[in-house]
Amino acid sequence: MRRRDLISYLGGIVLAWPFAALAQQPHRTPNIDALQKAKRAYEKISHPNEAARSNYVTLLLRMREKAVRLNTNEWQAIDTEIKQHPAPKDSDSKAFSSLRVGEWKSPRHDYLYRVDGTWTMLPAEEGVTHGTWRIEGNQYFDTAAIEPTQTSPYTIILITKKDFVFADQTDVFYETRQ
Repeated sequence: MRRRDLISYLGGIVLAWPFAALAQQPHRTPNIDALQKAKRAYEKISHPNEAARSNYVTLLLRMREKAVRLNTNEWQAIDTEIKQHPAPKDSDSKAFSSLRVGEWKSPRHDYLYRVDGTWTMLPAEEGVTHGTWRIEGNQYFDTAAIEPTQTSPYTIILITKKDFVFADQTDVFYETRQ
């Protein structure tokens, strides 16, 4: 091997070595690291109160929004963690219901929830999907006025002036105040 060829060959090894070393490290993304850090911090609280739970879920929600914006699959791990922290079963139904009233936006549609327990997909036009809703403790019930009528039960994870997070047996659903 000529000297110039040897230098080129060795130069390639020297340049490739740091990248190969990096490639062998487990791939960790910033959001998953942040999730693990937040989870450890929350678990350190021996008896978290409702404010601590709500703050933790809100933090997870913001992480999820970032993961969705960055188009990563990290939102799935965040959803799994969010589902572990439902609102207390004895939550104030009246307070939750008053927070539910108003215009909300889901990833697919906008909705109007009225104080009389009815809802309408927006824009509110004749023939648009509509139905009824109610809250009992941490349970949210939604009925669409379609045949056959079917009421869907959900567990409320978080409801604030800005966010409504609820889940069924498999999925977590998100709505934001308009």
